[in-house]
Amino acid sequence: MTTRRTGALALLAAAALAASCAHLPERSAGPDVVFVERDTVWSGEIRVGGIVHVRKGATLTIRPGTRIRFAPARFEAAEEHEGFAAAGLKVEGRIVAEGTEAEPIVFTVAEGTPAPGNWDKILFSFSSGNRFVHCTFEGARYAFHAHFSEISIRRCLFRHNDEGVRLGQSRVTIEDSVFTRNAIRGINFRECRNEIRGNLVFDNGDGVFLHSKDSASVIRGNAVYANRGFNLRLGDLHADDVDVSGNWWGTAKEDEARRTVFDGRRLPGIGTARIEPVLARPPVAGAQVRGVFMNGLAPVAGAQVRAYASVDDGFWEDSYAASVPTDADGRFALSVPPGRWFVVGRGDSPGGPLFAFPGKNPISAGLRETVEVGLPAVPVPAPPSRAPAGGSRPAIRVRATLRGQPAAGVIVQAMRPGSPDFRGPGEASGVTNDAGTATLVLPPGRYLLAAKKRTTGAALGMVDEGGLFGVSPHSPVELPPGEIVSVEIPLFEKRGWLAADEVLDPAGPDAAGTATVGTVTLGGQPAVGYIVFFYPPAETIGRPAARSSVVSESGAFGVSLPGPGEYLAFIRRSVPGVPGGAEEERIGPVAVRLEEGRLTPLVFSFDVPERR
Repeated sequence: MTTRRTGALALLAAAALAASCAHLPERSAGPDVVFVERDTVWSGEIRVGGIVHVRKGATLTIRPGTRIRFAPARFEAAEEHEGFAAAGLKVEGRIVAEGTEAEPIVFTVAEGTPAPGNWDKILFSFSSGNRFVHCTFEGARYAFHAHFSEISIRRCLFRHNDEGVRLGQSRVTIEDSVFTRNAIRGINFRECRNEIRGNLVFDNGDGVFLHSKDSASVIRGNAVYANRGFNLRLGDLHADDVDVSGNWWGTAKEDEARRTVFDGRRLPGIGTARIEPVLARPPVAGAQVRGVFMNGLAPVAGAQVRAYASVDDGFWEDSYAASVPTDADGRFALSVPPGRWFVVGRGDSPGGPLFAFPGKNPISAGLRETVEVGLPAVPVPAPPSRAPAGGSRPAIRVRATLRGQPAAGVIVQAMRPGSPDFRGPGEASGVTNDAGTATLVLPPGRYLLAAKKRTTGAALGMVDEGGLFGVSPHSPVELPPGEIVSVEIPLFEKRGWLAADEVLDPAGPDAAGTATVGTVTLGGQPAVGYIVFFYPPAETIGRPAARSSVVSESGAFGVSLPGPGEYLAFIRRSVPGVPGGAEEERIGPVAVRLEEGRLTPLVFSFDVPERR
């Protein structure tokens, strides 16, 4: 390995690269260039201040867990080296960077938060045999810039770059990888024979950009959605038609997917993209929404829970992104792409069909994030009824109910489909009278209906703890000309963790380890004002392993347990005004288990002790 600088600098760079923690020289008067001319291994922390040039015939192997940090200083225009405006790597030999899920390899900035263009790029020139697995690339101008090269990319993350990859006349395989928050484009290539399968491409400037002559590439089974410009864009020089069928574009509807594509239909003279057939479901996921479907304090087994990108067409259409049944404890886990999802549930009970639409909807789930949500069920009311308006104007008459009884003082709102959520004032609103009804005078059309009552009496904002919330399960409701449509909206009370946006504080004198939530009843009623104490099975006296927060009015509590395993749970009444204090008498035990952050059983049921 040599450098174009002094002999002393060459020795310094060579010694640094051979060590487990290498420090490459930073720029002085111009960009330093270090040449890798023989097989070299990097591990630990590597700092690159100039350009590392991997020569033909040399292999740079990067071990799992290595972090390559690029100095943020930019070169002056006169100092640019072969198109490098800042630190980076040039590869004529090859790089083998195979991290693991537990120990990914990270290419990032030397300091601070990565932002697009902090460092320049990894430039591949007539290079083959490159392999990248479980790597993260962040803060670059172009994380990859390739010409006449062959690269394999699997399970990698490209984020916070100007462009994720910019590829020319190359053969690149990109599988099971993520491109997100790249300012200009996620994937950009021209005249390539690439194979792009099973990737998440979202929240970039444009998702996939095809510059020219790319009909030989295969783009299948990807989720390309929610990009700020277009999900797919053909360049002004892309005269060929291209087949990009078999992907998911954020919707199951071909007309909606087509609106996210820029091709010859928008700019005559360039090629057209064939997107049909559009996948009805996302082929890959990167986030999870999990929770429990509850009818009061009873979990509902065998209910169906779905995630929708939009509920404009109703709360139970076939255009869902994911769908799962609840297990014996009423639990579910929806695997979805990162994004905002409306979570909806339907189930059955002895009293009839149930509907669930939590107060926190849509639910945001980030990349590799698991979000918990409770689904509090309400009975499905009768379908809307219609009657002539007579001399009156068309209107929707809403009756709000709580456990079948009229609910007064509730704000009811009608929103046009296309509204991003249910938090705004809508097209019209009103307040229910003592009979629980309010009439909304509206022009004919389709409307989503919601009802809210905040404990503060405020007209806008999130419904707080103890407030009421509901939507019409039959939305969107059609209002024909000259008619009055009557609709019932059943409400639920936002209490405890079933409020969906209420985070119970598990902290207490013994808080440690895994935070989780549960529900506890005493004699079939919420054990309000009690504290749950958790013991290892063999040690049921003395200091507990953990104690919960005070049980709320809904029976919910939060607790931090030391770790997964078996526990015995007891309850003791809390002492008002004494944080963590509880009376001596305890009730129990109930055998419970913590596994994957969840408690089983879902509801701890204690019997009222007999008094003698």
